[in-house]
Amino acid sequence: MAKTLDGVIVKSVGGVFRVKANNGKTLRCFSRGILKRGDDKLYVGDNVLLKEEKGTYYIADVYPRRNLLIRPYVANVDAIAIVVANLPKCDWVMVDKLMLSGEVHGIPVVIICNKSDLDTSNYEYACRVYGSMATVYSVSAETGEGVDRLAQELKGTVCLAGQSAVGKSSLLNRLTDLNQETGELSKIDRGRNTTRHIELFEVNDHLKVMDTCGFSLLEPEDVEDRELSLYYPDMVALGRCKYTLCTHTSEPDCVVKQAVEDGKLDRGRYERYLEIANELKERRNKEYD
Repeated sequence: MAKTLDGVIVKSVGGVFRVKANNGKTLRCFSRGILKRGDDKLYVGDNVLLKEEKGTYYIADVYPRRNLLIRPYVANVDAIAIVVANLPKCDWVMVDKLMLSGEVHGIPVVIICNKSDLDTSNYEYACRVYGSMATVYSVSAETGEGVDRLAQELKGTVCLAGQSAVGKSSLLNRLTDLNQETGELSKIDRGRNTTRHIELFEVNDHLKVMDTCGFSLLEPEDVEDRELSLYYPDMVALGRCKYTLCTHTSEPDCVVKQAVEDGKLDRGRYERYLEIANELKERRNKEYD
């Protein structure tokens, strides 16, 4: 009878998988061809069944996923950790899209403001705008400030996400004592991806961290432009507008627009909402062209 083990995929490169088995060993595995067809692809974070054949383990099956994020594909995520920094300049549209992804999939989000030893303005803004929806951390991967708190408070499998060069790999170094390659910021302030693949690292007995390549492109998935505001908890909390399906754009008696004018909702957050709504609307129109 073939020996079997359960495990989790911690790395995937070119059809070769590294699997942390429940016996504590990390094994180099291949998958049976049937898993590579259709929707049966394998991703970092997948819980899998391993079978031994002639001294080599192969992936025989994948267990049902709790969730699956795309761009990049990662499975069974317990939280999304959005890493931002003052340099490169923070792309708050990306932050809003990642927040949206968390809402769509029912995954909690935290915001990690790195490089706090250089500037605290991002932390102050994130606390003010997102503090009611996400825990906001101030850290410095350079000095180690705030990293211990992260390691203590974050739980489960956490996916690091954010722009390139915000210090995700440096932060992971602090968390795991790994000597990950880190990249200097280029002259045009656009970060190079030092993470070329997705990998899952064990930080301690209650925390695993997924290091992902930077999100150069990101589109909200499975969201209609007319329903976008339903995934904005800060807008939902303002109450009902005059019109049930108010898009908070041109309709009269809109509580969201009034909240912006009254300073109760951040204007930048609202303007980014309009930008994302317009992207979704354009995408919908193209589908019907």
